[in-house]
Amino acid sequence: MPATQQKCSDASVKKSDGPLTLLFDESTMKSSGLFGGQPCKIPMLTFLSGESLGKELPLVQQQVTLGRGEESDLLIVDPSVSRKHIRLSCRKLIDKNKREEIKVVLEDLGSKNGTMVNYRKVRRAVLKAGDKIGIGRVILKFDYRDMADQNFFDEIYRLATVDGLTSLHNKTTIMRDLAEEIIKWHRYHRRLSIAIIDIDDFKSLNDTFGHLMGDRTLQTIAEILLKNLRRQDKAGRFGGEEFILVLPETGTRGAVALSERVRRDLEKSVATKLGLPRRVTASFGVVCCGADAADAESMIANADAALYRAKARGKNRVEVWKSGKKAQPRT
Repeated sequence: MPATQQKCSDASVKKSDGPLTLLFDESTMKSSGLFGGQPCKIPMLTFLSGESLGKELPLVQQQVTLGRGEESDLLIVDPSVSRKHIRLSCRKLIDKNKREEIKVVLEDLGSKNGTMVNYRKVRRAVLKAGDKIGIGRVILKFDYRDMADQNFFDEIYRLATVDGLTSLHNKTTIMRDLAEEIIKWHRYHRRLSIAIIDIDDFKSLNDTFGHLMGDRTLQTIAEILLKNLRRQDKAGRFGGEEFILVLPETGTRGAVALSERVRRDLEKSVATKLGLPRRVTASFGVVCCGADAADAESMIANADAALYRAKARGKNRVEVWKSGKKAQPRT
C-alpha cells in the first residue's frame, strides 16, 4: 500500500515517515526578517527534463531523499534512477554578519548510475544557486526562491503537511499527531485509539472504472471521514487507498462505535454519490493505546493485524486488536 503522494506525470511527492521538521514556521519567518523588509529564501528544485518539465518542488523539510522506490520522499519514476538515489540535507547557518542562511548538502546514496552536479560526477556536494543535478537521465535545477508574502508561506506549509488529493493530513503529519497524542497518554494516562482503514478491492475499482474515478472515490471517502469525526480527532491518508484515524480521549468501545458508523456511511453513500454500479466498502483495524501498544510502531502493527483479520473474515467489517495476538511491524 503506497505512501501518500501528489501525482505528477513522472514524479510525485511523498512525505517521509520520520518526524516532520520544517525549515520554516511562523516564528522563524519573523526572526528571519520576512516581515521586516529583509529577504527570506527557501531552496527549490525544478525539473528540466521529462514530462514534469518546469515542475517546482520546495524543500520544506530538513532532509529529503530522491529515488524511484516507494521508500523515497520524492519519487522519480524513471528506470535510470535508483530506488534511493540521493539525499538532500538542509542546514541553517549563521554567516559572519549574523545573518541566517540555508545550505543544502547533496549526498549520493550508492546509486547505480551515479549523480552529476554541473555535469561532474559527485558523491557529495554543497549546492549553489543555479546548479544542475543529474540523477540518471533526469535533470533538476537547484535554486532559492524568495518567500515574498504570508500566502506563499501558507502554500509551502500546506504542501508539507496536507495530502494533495484528499486534503487530509499526509502520512508524516498524521504520524506526528499520533506521536504527540502518545506523549499525552504517557503523561496524563488519557485514553487513545487509532483505526486503520483500507478500501476493499480498490485495485479492481481502479481497473474497472479508471484512475480518475479512483481519485474521486478517495476524495469522497475523505469527506465522509471528516463528517464523522469530532473536533479533536485527526484523519490522515496513510497509503494509496489506506487511511488512519487518531482518536484522542477514546477507548476501544468508542473507537469501534465510530468505525462502525463510518463503515456504514461509506457502504451507503460512496457509490450513490459517484453513480457507481457497485458498493464501495472498507475494512477497519482498531487498537487502543495500552501496555502492549505504548508507541506508534506498536499501535500501527497491532491495528494492521486487526485490519488483516477483517480482510480475512470477509471484508467490510471492523476488527479490534486483541492482546496476545502476534503482530509484525510494517516493512
